[in-house]
Amino acid sequence: MTRLGHVHGRFQPFHDEHLSYAAWAADECDRLVVGITNADPSHVTEETADPKRHESQHNPFRYHERHRMIRAAVGAADFGVPVEIMPFPINRPDLWDDYAPTDAHHYVNVLEDWHEVKADRLREHDRTVVTKQGTRTVSGTDIRERMADGRDWTDDVPAAVADVIRDVDGVERVRRRWQE
Repeated sequence: MTRLGHVHGRFQPFHDEHLSYAAWAADECDRLVVGITNADPSHVTEETADPKRHESQHNPFRYHERHRMIRAAVGAADFGVPVEIMPFPINRPDLWDDYAPTDAHHYVNVLEDWHEVKADRLREHDRTVVTKQGTRTVSGTDIRERMADGRDWTDDVPAAVADVIRDVDGVERVRRRWQE
């Protein structure tokens, strides 16, 4: 039987730690789905365990831009399994069946309280969850702060992602949103 793996995140932007997270899941499955959360602004809600994740400055990249980032990074990494990328409305369990098959194994790299909340939420809805306790080495918030301040941010993202960000003028958007 084919094991379908599923990872998810906001990927604002998709950075080196996200790539490692996806690679960990890809090593455990025959097919991988990368779910992009906060894909549809109407599905974004406040979360007590991560109180800033809904704010505009923390979501500067659009779904299609994040899709391009992930496609470029995963393509360059060559996981050895087919990878699909699609939205995943983590805040809307009533929609999960439309985005992630019920037989998927959801991989969650636990780095903070919010990740435990997501794992519990998935389990509460009868999803198979595989977790590992990770260590944060890269922060999307830190990358966005460096972009906003005009400091170098490229060391923590795959080169292919940096190319996409430059192509969509993402740094300027981050700067504008950080100043709002």
